[in-house]
Amino acid sequence: MSKDSIFVALSTFVEHDQTPVELLKASGITYKIHSSGKRITKNELLKDAVGYSVIIAGVETYDEAVLNELPGLKCIVRCGVGVDAIDKVAAAKRNITILNTPDIPTLAVAELALSLYLSLSRNLRPQANKMGQKKWERLEAHLLSNKTLGIIGFGRIGRKIEELCRPFELKVIVYDPFLDTSPAGNEQITLVSKEVLLQTADIVSIHASLSGSETIIIKKEEFAKMKKGAILVNLSRGSMIDEEALLISLQSGHLAGAGLDVFSKEPYDGPLCELDNVILTPHSATLTIETRSAMEVQCVEKAMAFLHTQLTE
Repeated sequence: MSKDSIFVALSTFVEHDQTPVELLKASGITYKIHSSGKRITKNELLKDAVGYSVIIAGVETYDEAVLNELPGLKCIVRCGVGVDAIDKVAAAKRNITILNTPDIPTLAVAELALSLYLSLSRNLRPQANKMGQKKWERLEAHLLSNKTLGIIGFGRIGRKIEELCRPFELKVIVYDPFLDTSPAGNEQITLVSKEVLLQTADIVSIHASLSGSETIIIKKEEFAKMKKGAILVNLSRGSMIDEEALLISLQSGHLAGAGLDVFSKEPYDGPLCELDNVILTPHSATLTIETRSAMEVQCVEKAMAFLHTQLTE
């Protein structure tokens, strides 16, 4: 295999926009696309990606054992933001460059977060379910306006969420151990401890990264500290929360609802699926047609640019 080669490991590719594959064809670069339509398995990755110099990756794992079985790999381009599925220390030892597409998915994730805040506050799922059963039953609900939103992790996505929520006049409090002061232009943001955020927020929304020195996990003790009737939203990583403790808190009525796009084990088919006050989505926060197409184009462009740099060095 030529060092000038790209393997696309994504479960889906160019479903709505052929631009990425047209770029690959026009470049003359050798490429191969994973075509099962499902998330690539470890065995498939080790069989099909061997010898390729660049991999355009999804959320599959690239630990040291996997990287050791991929000789010639020089670059992983992650189609998305998070790179915690890649062993960065092992990659550095082998001089493997790690790239991602951090800016493009921001709006899609922020819009889903806002959709969940509104849907859970208004009890849309149980009301829609009852109407689907031809039951005319009105349920109590709450306005989103003038509530306290607690954002855990105030990076690109957290800041975009705060921006989208301004018309609702939410009070926004933030826990982010990497911020000492409110970001410029966001002086209205109040930085608080995690404990204060959990005790105060009507909505707790998690958008933290696992790559920092502090892993933020909401466990049984943290759920107990949250306001009675609060809502939890997690669009970060499934391991950020204890799903069993969340289930107990929802069943007891301590929490009013939850919205999750990520889970400790995926695909998820656990007991949270059975609750009416929970909205679950299948790790699809970034999967708008517009966002997916833009990320795929940027991944191909970054892969090609990396190879061009390698060839001209």
